[in-house]
Amino acid sequence: MGKDACILVHGFTGSPEELEPLASVLEKSGYQVLLPVLAGHCGTKEDLKKATAVGWIRGVEETLKEAMHQYEKVHLIGFSAGAMVCAVLAAKYPVESVTMLAPAVYYLGSKQTFREMANLIKATWNSNGFSRDDLKTRMDKMSQVPLKSVQQMRRLVTRGKAALPDISQPVCIIQGRQDEIVEPRGAEYAHATVSSFIKEIHYLENSGHMLCLEGDRNKVQQYVLDFLDSLQVEQQRNSS
Repeated sequence: MGKDACILVHGFTGSPEELEPLASVLEKSGYQVLLPVLAGHCGTKEDLKKATAVGWIRGVEETLKEAMHQYEKVHLIGFSAGAMVCAVLAAKYPVESVTMLAPAVYYLGSKQTFREMANLIKATWNSNGFSRDDLKTRMDKMSQVPLKSVQQMRRLVTRGKAALPDISQPVCIIQGRQDEIVEPRGAEYAHATVSSFIKEIHYLENSGHMLCLEGDRNKVQQYVLDFLDSLQVEQQRNSS
């Protein structure tokens, strides 16, 4: 059993694979890592069409309940839409901390998203960062997103934003300045709105949306590890 459990929640139209590099580092550092799949994801277009914001939240909630039975401390780490799921759950359950990676507080509309994704593909076609194949795959998936699913995404964002003031646990927020999917100002909004006494925010000047897969992913991993480790140091200090 690891020292703590970390639940990593992927983004809208994504999969746990977009969090695998971070998950691997956390596991090597002794954390027990759980990677739930949001309802309707990793399946067919019809599966996604049937899924709801409530279903996304409930699915992760079940994982959280099980983890809280098995581990004394559970940390929530959410990426994009996953960060909004984590916000809703952190406002309801006594989790140890919340880490928000590119939180989807201000989610760009579908037309804007596709335009920005196209620009990003052009800009990174021959780069050594997030590969063109990964970008093309993600864009293809997004172009097939049912309208109902986009509406559910908006509902999730609304619920997540409403939950922010009720979060009092330690919070870490990491945001790419070049994000092409969510507006970077959402990170500052989340940081200012949570009620947490312990909260930190980090910006990556050259990173886009896929924080865990792009060139600055090592910085993301280090920020998360440093945050989680600092909480353990604080707990040990308070108990001594």
